[in-house]
Amino acid sequence: MEEVMLKITNLHKEFNGNKVLCGIDLEVHQGEVVAVIGPSGTGKSTLLRCVNLLEMPDKGEISIGGVSVTAPKIDRRQQYALRSMTSMVFQQYNLFNNKTALQNIMEPLMQVKKMPKKQAQESARRILKSVGLSDKENVYPSKLSGGQQQRVGIGRAMATHPQVMLLDEPTSSLDPELVGEVLDVVRKLASRHMTMLLTTHEMDFAKGVADRVIFLSDGKVLEQGTPEQIFDHPRSPRLKTFLSHYRH
Repeated sequence: MEEVMLKITNLHKEFNGNKVLCGIDLEVHQGEVVAVIGPSGTGKSTLLRCVNLLEMPDKGEISIGGVSVTAPKIDRRQQYALRSMTSMVFQQYNLFNNKTALQNIMEPLMQVKKMPKKQAQESARRILKSVGLSDKENVYPSKLSGGQQQRVGIGRAMATHPQVMLLDEPTSSLDPELVGEVLDVVRKLASRHMTMLLTTHEMDFAKGVADRVIFLSDGKVLEQGTPEQIFDHPRSPRLKTFLSHYRH
């Protein structure tokens, strides 16, 4: 088994007294794609936002690569060190509207990696090509389809070569016919052994791309296994009920 790239131990988070994450334990190995599924409001997005400290956990430990932090005592330096190990792809793309597709990908290369402009440009062009958007480098987000915007978002996340890529419902804002193009890019990344933790409400997406699927319910990991185990042989009544809503 590959080494553990991301380890989460006893992670807790609550908002205004409402417990959203209740002692999550989770490991993701190098090159593994782990999909988190579960009912709405069960803490899937909060889990991802806690991993890169966009949300501060109340309690628990997070380790990525050689960096470990223990909540709630996380200082600014630790926060930056952990965050530099990850990159995030958001539901709503979160692109810079005043920058072209190429400039959106150049931005983290220049800001985070301190890469000279010319080098950043060459690197961003390679990334655009890998997500199938070479012909869109000078186009602004407002002129791109949702699927194209999300592919730029994935390209931007790839740019800094993160240890772990976090994808928060990457297809939830897309029309059904555009989901496939994003799935293809994620599959391509998976084939290159990019370590990914993603949340999704698309069961076919989870099935098609994940090595392992985690079922989150009421802030706890209720069941986990291969896509086949989770979708074809669910054990807990809660998971069976959840999946029955997706069966046509």
